[in-house]
Amino acid sequence: MDLKGKIVFSSGKAGDYDIWSLDLATREIRQLTTGPFWNDCPRWSPDGEKIIFVSNRTGTPEIWLMDADGSGQTQVTKTGRWHNTPDWSPDGKQIVFCANYDGNIDIYISNLDTTGLTRITDYPEMDFTPQYSPDGEQIIFTSQRSGNDDIWTVDLETKEFNRLTTYAARDFSPSFSPDGSLIAFVCGEIAHGEENLEIHLIDKTGKHRRRITHNAGTDRYVSWAPDGKFLIYTSARPRSTAERLMVMDAGTMIPGKVDFDRAQLDSEIDATPPKSVGLFCLLPQSIVRKIYPEASFGTERYPHWKF
Repeated sequence: MDLKGKIVFSSGKAGDYDIWSLDLATREIRQLTTGPFWNDCPRWSPDGEKIIFVSNRTGTPEIWLMDADGSGQTQVTKTGRWHNTPDWSPDGKQIVFCANYDGNIDIYISNLDTTGLTRITDYPEMDFTPQYSPDGEQIIFTSQRSGNDDIWTVDLETKEFNRLTTYAARDFSPSFSPDGSLIAFVCGEIAHGEENLEIHLIDKTGKHRRRITHNAGTDRYVSWAPDGKFLIYTSARPRSTAERLMVMDAGTMIPGKVDFDRAQLDSEIDATPPKSVGLFCLLPQSIVRKIYPEASFGTERYPHWKF
């Protein structure tokens, strides 16, 4: 695949996640956050100059902001409350996120300086993973208000809620295509007593549902290329938690791995295979590595693409 632009994503294990950027043309990797913290859920700003993300470096997951190169990291929310999955409004002036401000997880919008806080949902069950529609007129999100995780939208002018999925399995983490015509999301189907996460598509009205990944392992954290020609997500082999970046052609629905040198990611979480003894010391690290579970070398999540 002839890919361009940059991916921002988080990588790590056991709560030690950091945010990285990957140049898809050169395969150059750059670490943007450091420290033994949970730095997660990064999203490029609409102009590509900033990244909003979540970090628990102050003790509780709060929303943070940094420049595209990782500099200028500043804390946006300072409530001591749990926050997750922030997203930008199309004009870059506001952010939407889910937070636990009063003992329940709901969706809020605020200006980037946290003024003008507006509560979007107020329901006893969880409302989470919010995202703006490309025209800025709706918020799409996951809600349990139907008794199951389903995809909903709310019109920001009329305040009208609309349920898009009614599948028996969990549907969550929706992502609008750049032109707003399609929605990609994750479905948790039960197979042989276990949940199998796959990526599905629907149109903006909730119709014409189709499954686009077919992997007995986990497929999730899906988002779109800025031109809508590709989807990016993470995928793990069956019975493994080691999720790796994948790209799918949105026309052919053919997936492919995002290959790059992961040595820096391994080093950050001290995941380099230990020195071998006996005959194993004669083997190259690439072979020794296969002795250890892939999950020992971390996992990747929440990729987001910019040109």
